[in-house]
Amino acid sequence: MLIGITGGIASGKSTVSKFIENNGYPVISADKIGHEVLELDNVKKDIAENLGVFPDQNGKINHKELSKVVFSNAQKLELLNKIMHPRMLEMILKRFEKLSRFRRDVFVEAAVLFEIGLEKHVDYIIVTDCPDEIRIKRLLERDHISFEEAKKRLNAQLSREEFLKEADYVVDTSDGIKHAFKQVSHMLKLKVWSGKI
Repeated sequence: MLIGITGGIASGKSTVSKFIENNGYPVISADKIGHEVLELDNVKKDIAENLGVFPDQNGKINHKELSKVVFSNAQKLELLNKIMHPRMLEMILKRFEKLSRFRRDVFVEAAVLFEIGLEKHVDYIIVTDCPDEIRIKRLLERDHISFEEAKKRLNAQLSREEFLKEADYVVDTSDGIKHAFKQVSHMLKLKVWSGKI
């Protein structure tokens, strides 16, 4: 069974995923998969040609430079998604296929779960959620970016309401880590997803 963990930027996805992983479950990170995809030569070539972001002397794409380009231009973000998303989806499903031979329940953490079409392949969706003002505060502290940049990043994603509409289970992260972990422990104990088979 493939269980998706998603939610808006700075809503606590990675923290919740790490807790699930520490409780013995395999977790595929779409973010890590995205980094692997960025290492592919044909992807670097497509990004250079279409977005004007070229690999550095070590042959790597500068993530900060790429973010700056795409988060300030909706058209360029769409172009990047067309390059990245099909390859990410393919890689995630291959990873799941391998893991599911040994484990019944596999989690995948993906901010872009709906954008890449992964929702068609998951059996259950967990959404991490908190108000936008908390997410902006976390972004400012975590990424040391301006308020305007933080707003841009939020606006580049699905809205909070859109995430919640698709949720089978919601983890409220607005009251801090302890409260979030309590909810996740309860969820894991009950294996809430098992009723969806």
